[in-house]
Amino acid sequence: MVEPVESRVLRRAARVVGGYGELQARLEASREDMIAWIRGAAMPPVAIFVKLIEILLDAAELGRAPPV
Repeated sequence: MVEPVESRVLRRAARVVGGYGELQARLEASREDMIAWIRGAAMPPVAIFVKLIEILLDAAELGRAPPV
């Protein structure tokens, strides 16, 4: 089974910021939403996905991006 891109982006962003708890706080998301997004049971809203991409882009610019 292929992991949804949203789940992959969430996982990588969590690694950049120091874990899912920190990511949840930065996104101002509920625990339930985070779990659903990570499992691929729901898609994060576009505004949240944009924040995730910004986290990854900022980390890449600072040289802190996790390996692929």
